[in-house]
Amino acid sequence: MSYGKNHVSFRPEALDDVRGQTSSQQERYREIWDGVHSELLGLVERGEVDASLGGVLEERDQEFRRQSNRFDDEVESAKRSGEGVKNAGIEGGHAMRRSASGSH
Repeated sequence: MSYGKNHVSFRPEALDDVRGQTSSQQERYREIWDGVHSELLGLVERGEVDASLGGVLEERDQEFRRQSNRFDDEVESAKRSGEGVKNAGIEGGHAMRRSASGSH
């Protein structure tokens, strides 16, 4: 939001930036986990660590997927809410301009 001498404007770009950053972070934490998971599986497959670690790793992978999917669902819900805020701000701005100009 910015304020001028005789005007106030709602700038939805900031909300779009937040959504974009969140999506990038979601991609990044998956990349990190996938790399760790792959490296650990490689250790098991090469026999460099006890094979029982493989079972534990798969359990942890399933838990990570469950948790990340739940987080993603929550992020998507927040994105939808943010879009609602953005739309309400834009519509509110249009309504104020129409009112100020005498148009309905």
